[in-house]
Amino acid sequence: MCNFATVMEKKRHALRKLMEAVEHELLKKPNRKTLDRLSMLAGFQDWDSFQETMHGDLGGETVYGGHHREEKSMDKKKETPK
Repeated sequence: MCNFATVMEKKRHALRKLMEAVEHELLKKPNRKTLDRLSMLAGFQDWDSFQETMHGDLGGETVYGGHHREEKSMDKKKETPK
């Protein structure tokens, strides 16, 4: 028969190992493929373009095609008869 202290020590050890595994998984950085897919869901080409928009000199309109909208509206103005 195992005594109560031995059983509790085994449970404590198992719980500590479980907590280490959970903490390791929570702190793990996602891989590049996951980051690219998440960036695509947000409307960017890849993780690099998302990072450039968030931390670089480019604004969100450049990546989302804001310049294309301006060009299209200018083209419509040119086509409109006077």
